[in-house]
Amino acid sequence: MMHVSMMVLSYAALLCGSLLSLALLVITFLKNIEIFGKINHLLIGNFHRYQLIHQLDYWSYRVISLGFIFLTIGILSGAVWANEAWGTYWNWDPKETWAFITWTIFAIYYILEQKKNCKVQLLQLWLL
Repeated sequence: MMHVSMMVLSYAALLCGSLLSLALLVITFLKNIEIFGKINHLLIGNFHRYQLIHQLDYWSYRVISLGFIFLTIGILSGAVWANEAWGTYWNWDPKETWAFITWTIFAIYYILEQKKNCKVQLLQLWLL
């Protein structure tokens, strides 16, 4: 049952990485952010805003990489367990199919991030 805990950890990490990407998109496209009724102008400190965007991109990539590794281990260990339990590695039931679709989406993100030719916003939108 190791595959269940790996899948839960992977989905948690992928969710956190996607939320960091969503925060990056919000900060990138909003000029004013209202926090607790106070308006913070992000254009005042462009350097700090750039650092924040860079850090959010860095950490979302790292967290998603960790989640992708956990997801790969979870799918592979689940296939081994399924072979022992049912005699086949893959059945194409909905849970396995959606795990594979999720793996494919994040694999495409990972490959595009490695190329570094895509804009950051396009990659972050791909995660949503």
